[in-house]
Order: sequence, then C-alpha cells, then structure tokens
Amino acid sequence: MSTLSFAAKKLYVGTNAEFKPYEYLENNKMVGFDIEFMEFLAKKLGYEIKWQNMSFDGLLPALQMKKIDAVIAGMSATPEREKGVSFSIPYIFFESGHDVIVNSKSTFKNKNDLKGKTIGVQLGTIQEQFAKENGSNPRLYNSFTEAFLDLQNQKIDGVIIASTSATEYLKTMKGIKKIDTIKDKSPKAAIAFRKADAKLAKEFSDAILELKTSDEYAKLIKKYFPEHYNDFMASIKKK
Repeated sequence: MSTLSFAAKKLYVGTNAEFKPYEYLENNKMVGFDIEFMEFLAKKLGYEIKWQNMSFDGLLPALQMKKIDAVIAGMSATPEREKGVSFSIPYIFFESGHDVIVNSKSTFKNKNDLKGKTIGVQLGTIQEQFAKENGSNPRLYNSFTEAFLDLQNQKIDGVIIASTSATEYLKTMKGIKKIDTIKDKSPKAAIAFRKADAKLAKEFSDAILELKTSDEYAKLIKKYFPEHYNDFMASIKKK
C-alpha cells in the first residue's frame, strides 16, 4: 500500500521548475504550461495536487520510491524510461524542435560542425540522446542554466535544448546564438506514473484526450506556445 493518502484524493506531483515555458518559478510560485494543464486534469478527475519541485534526474527515482505519485516536467516517454514507469499518452499535440545554441564568438554554422565537440545538456533529458545521435559528446548538468553559463564562458562548445525554452534563454542571456534546430515530429512529453498505477495513467490519458479539443487547452497553447497556436488550431479543425 502506498503511504500517500489517496482516500483524500490528494495527488503528489513532482516537477522541475527550471524549464520555461513548461514549468518555472515566477515570484517564488510555480507556473507554466505543465502546471496549469495538470491542474485542469486534476480538477476534471477530482484530485487535489500537492506539488513537489526537485531536480529533473531525481523525479523518476522519487516516483519509484513512492515519495510522489506522478511526474510532469516536459518529460519524453522514451523506451528506456518506459522500462521503469508507466506513462500517459503524450499531452503535446504539435511538432516541436530542439535548438542548437553556441557561443556568439564561435564559427560553428550548424549541428554537423559540432560532431566530436562537447554539448551541454541537463542530466536525464532527451537532449542527451540528441547530442549522441549528432556525434557530439554530451556533458551533463543539473540544470540548463548551468550549461549556458559554461557556454558563455566557452567551457563547452554548444547546448541542445527544447526550442521553446531556448527562446527564453536567448532573450535573457548575452553571448549565445542559435545555429540549428533538430526537429521532433512526434513529441512524447507525457505524465509518468508507477508501473503499479497503470489504471491511474489510463485515467489521465482519457482526460488528456477529452481536454485536447477544449477551450482550456487552446488557451494554454496560446498563452505558453503562441508560435504553435495557429498550426495547432488548424490541425484540430482538420480532424
């Protein structure tokens, strides 16, 4: 039996609030697409969420150790992760990309120039896989902010990060520039649950499907991913 109180319909949800616009801190409060979307799902299903902010690489271990009941953190449902946890269906319904960012002083022109070079990625993220597939050497960080600070100081050659988050760093950090984008035609950001809670994953998956065509979901896309809003609405109308 889980030590967590399901009788009160409380759901302890872990995230890593360093991944704008998915989840981030604003005036010491967690905000972002994932935060609002999970609250919508929980309200629909009758759960009260208790948020836990922790390191990204600690999320799945905390889930498996029953310290939390679910994880939402822009996390992709990779085959490796699926060996240890259950996932809902993906909750992002538009094509996404992962930007290749380098120091402004560098002469790199595209991702191919970074073969054999050192790429900074956050520990436990799918960007580590993209770096390896590009023939680069990933260097793991506790946060993307740390990776970008090293990039500014030319301690690494580049960073690969989700395009939506890259936009925020490019706005606020000097001395970096985007040179390429790795396309991900099937984003797999999903909510993670324990293997034993497959029914809970199914419950949330059904709610995701219902919310996909709702006004609430469209408003969240417009708020947090405005660059994808028109394409998303067009795709919904086709179906």
